[in-house]
Amino acid sequence: MSVTVDLRDVLELDDFLAAVPDITRKAASQSINSVIRGPGLAEYRKGISDQVDFPSGYLNNDRIGVTQLATPTRLEGRITGRQRATSLARFSSGATVGSKGGVSVRVKKGGGGKFMRKAFLVRLRAGTALDNDSFNVGLALRLAPGQTVIGKRDSSNMVRLDANVVLLYGPSVDQILRNDVAESATPAVVDSIATEFFRNFQRLAPRA
Repeated sequence: MSVTVDLRDVLELDDFLAAVPDITRKAASQSINSVIRGPGLAEYRKGISDQVDFPSGYLNNDRIGVTQLATPTRLEGRITGRQRATSLARFSSGATVGSKGGVSVRVKKGGGGKFMRKAFLVRLRAGTALDNDSFNVGLALRLAPGQTVIGKRDSSNMVRLDANVVLLYGPSVDQILRNDVAESATPAVVDSIATEFFRNFQRLAPRA
């Protein structure tokens, strides 16, 4: 998903555009870009990390970043979260590859976590996992004959290591951004852009 920040939805720009259109568009595009590349992106990252217990440094530019900058003729910027699933192994603790006895997993920040008795960590070959990055450890679950993973009615998007062994995944950055963060974080980002716009407009406008 992409969060699109459009200054036209926030400010009454008609009067500015009618009076000094070139300066208005330049000030608006500069304001959008400076905010979404700095404090705006930081706001969305904080919102995601407040929801989900991602490892430190996980929310880098490859997983959430600016994918469209504003221009004077297109006054909107865009921040996009990665859609690929996140291995549940990233949320695990108290287990190592090859160990037996189950794995503890905590996805929600501040949540109590869950102990998965039949789960175990496995070393993966490149290209095995859905998340398709350099993380080479997966969390696998051995299923009994006929058993399915709760909430996974469609098995086409699951990775099977064996007939009865599947890899498990948590939410993607896109899911957290779309479902939990976009609506709550955007007003603060928009307010920052509005403040920056008036500062830039005053700087660029001709002196009386």
